[in-house]
Amino acid sequence: MKHALIIGAGRLGKGFIGETLANAEGWKTTFIDIDENVIEAMKNKGYYDVCVHRETRIDEHRVRGYDAYTWKQSGAMESVIDADVIYFVIYPEQIPQAVCTVCEGLYRRKQQQPDKKLCMIFITNKNHLMKDIEQMFYEHLPEETHAWFQEQVVLRDSIVRRSTDAQSNAALNIRTTAVLSLLIQQPLNVDLSAIEWMETCDQLELLKDVKVFVVNGPHAASAFLGYYKGYETINEISSDEEGAAFIKEVEKEITEGVLQHYPLTKKQLYNLSHFPAAKGEMVDYIYRVAYDPIRKLTKGDRLAGSAAMCYAHGLPYDAIAKAMAYGFLYDEPRDKQAVVLQKSIHEEGILQTIVKLTGFAKEHEVTKRILYYYEQLKKA
Repeated sequence: MKHALIIGAGRLGKGFIGETLANAEGWKTTFIDIDENVIEAMKNKGYYDVCVHRETRIDEHRVRGYDAYTWKQSGAMESVIDADVIYFVIYPEQIPQAVCTVCEGLYRRKQQQPDKKLCMIFITNKNHLMKDIEQMFYEHLPEETHAWFQEQVVLRDSIVRRSTDAQSNAALNIRTTAVLSLLIQQPLNVDLSAIEWMETCDQLELLKDVKVFVVNGPHAASAFLGYYKGYETINEISSDEEGAAFIKEVEKEITEGVLQHYPLTKKQLYNLSHFPAAKGEMVDYIYRVAYDPIRKLTKGDRLAGSAAMCYAHGLPYDAIAKAMAYGFLYDEPRDKQAVVLQKSIHEEGILQTIVKLTGFAKEHEVTKRILYYYEQLKKA
């Protein structure tokens, strides 16, 4: 039996990766999370429930038979030593500490199972991280393990094309849509071909840029606008005629920019970014989608990157700039990064905050447009 280790037992870790592997024959699954409450909940109940919205049906899946540990428990390192695949289902800022801890297990793995292959798959929307992640491993592993690591371990990026939600990371009732596969950078050194919803692909870095712009850009815009309008769910803003029209305009601008900037046809772009409708309506909360507005407004990310791309090609970016203005107004008190964002605006001013996050100069046309909409929306 093959062994999959999932680092990060939150919504996506349990609701997507864990549920998918539970459906796959011949796989044992272990979860590791830094949050003791998450692991305690999983252990105490012994199962969790996932409502899976497929294209033609809704499945209710009770997932059992897993192991779950915090890093403080001995079973965690034993899992690193034994795993065939490790999925990192965590936020980018959590990766350095996770890599550091995993390296302790890798050192023991080289001693105990030196010939066993290991594939590590990183599941995050942030792109262009893999070279830095690889360097982290070499920095934390003893030099005498470097040749072994290079021969036995592969690090692979991925593209997430699924919405998964729950009340919290510790929640044991999860909702997810299953209409498109996780795209994984190839080649792999472990066979995942028999696992549903996981497939390998070429040009992943390029495709991930495109997906983050075309899919996550409008999604973030929906969340920021929905919050501004006082809604709690993406479903509500999607049903708002004015809101839906605005999001469509954001999507149109980003799509035009992508087709100008990347060597993709309209058909290729459609196949990557079009999500078939899932059966039933899954509630998607604005809090989840808007989470960490600083990352979503940062230079090169889904909105600022899209605006820069459109500007460079002489294309319209007005709706994108307005979406970013909604983002700078996002002040959800439960979101720590939203609090940090508003503190920056209060202490440094909105102009300096825009410049600092987006990378556009003070006199840049995109900066001026974001600032214009911010001031107009704040007055409204």
